[in-house]
Amino acid sequence: MPEYREPSCLRDVAAFHRLFKAPVVGSPAIPDAKRCALRVELLQEELNELKEAISQNDLVEVADALADIQYVLAGAVHEFGLGTRFADLFAEVQRSNMSKACATREEAEATVAHYAAKDQPARIEECDGQYLVYRTADNK
Repeated sequence: MPEYREPSCLRDVAAFHRLFKAPVVGSPAIPDAKRCALRVELLQEELNELKEAISQNDLVEVADALADIQYVLAGAVHEFGLGTRFADLFAEVQRSNMSKACATREEAEATVAHYAAKDQPARIEECDGQYLVYRTADNK
């Protein structure tokens, strides 16, 4: 697996926001409706660009769109006052997501049974000594 360098996006975008007098809020808060709408519009614009780049099979534009999404997302993190807490928030999401891997086949089979009881067929895949359960309908 390749080594990944951690981007400095939160720090870099904070510098950009300060320079251009855009909000860098120090504690968690919901911005006013106009700023919230702007944040959602900016993210949607970049998602639309990603969708278009994918449809054109244009890897350069895909890369550009992904970098833009990261940049706009970092701006939203700052505007919602989550910049100093975001590493912890992300770590918790990572912990939660990784906990979805089952340690034993029995645990995985119990998970499959749980989905089956909800009329959601699922399958088990073994990977690196852990058991991953995927719903058949959406492969999630």
